[in-house]
Amino acid sequence: MIPLSRSVVRMTQPARYAFDSVTFKMTGRQEPLDALRDRHKGKPMLVVGNGPSLNQTPLECFAGVPSIGMNKIDLIYPRTNWRPDLVVCVNNLVAIQHQDIFAASSIPIFVGWKARWYLRRDTRRKVNFFNTTLTNAFSKDAVAGFGSSATVTYIALQMAYWMGADPVIIFGVDHSFKFTGPEATYQKREGPDTNHFDPNYFKSGTYWGTPDLDQSEIDYTLARHAFEADGRKVYDATVGGKLNVFEKMSVEDAETLLRLRF
Repeated sequence: MIPLSRSVVRMTQPARYAFDSVTFKMTGRQEPLDALRDRHKGKPMLVVGNGPSLNQTPLECFAGVPSIGMNKIDLIYPRTNWRPDLVVCVNNLVAIQHQDIFAASSIPIFVGWKARWYLRRDTRRKVNFFNTTLTNAFSKDAVAGFGSSATVTYIALQMAYWMGADPVIIFGVDHSFKFTGPEATYQKREGPDTNHFDPNYFKSGTYWGTPDLDQSEIDYTLARHAFEADGRKVYDATVGGKLNVFEKMSVEDAETLLRLRF
């Protein structure tokens, strides 16, 4: 187990975030983000997580609905005709482990700018980037940078806001993990991955970052308030999900809502 040193983070992050902000602006890599602004204004959008509940979620019923996927969501593609419009990844480990898939993807991939150092040069040319800010404040401006978080779902929600979505419906965010040891650490996995929809999501012998559910709830609450302040809604249709920040909705009600809106 490799603990994440919070004291080191506090000392080094301000300089790193300032540097990233400057370099991201200098590269001109903001253009793909700028093109997404209000792309789905006033339209429903799915934010699809990677929890085991996806195995009980009929994603094929939502094919064609604007969607944001996260991290290794492509592992579910062989089982459904549903596809996201784009995929976001903020975790450096995931970016390293999955960069070959990201580079070959026909679906746009958006990776955190901070992960660029861990990607091969050819991969950097084939993916898009977004920057993250020093704080977890919910960002309404993707070009300026997304608020940092303990969960990639917070990035996806900020992206959905930037794209003008209303409402946002969440699937696959179980908000429940099985692991031993403290939160916010890097751990070497052993055996099948029961925390995600695929047993090889984080393969045995590879590392993963354990979640910080308390911080995630703080960030989700910020997202809910931002959407509601703009007259928009976020619903959670995760099958059996443990998250209680957003208003719950059944899969059947989600289907009904989408039939009325499309």
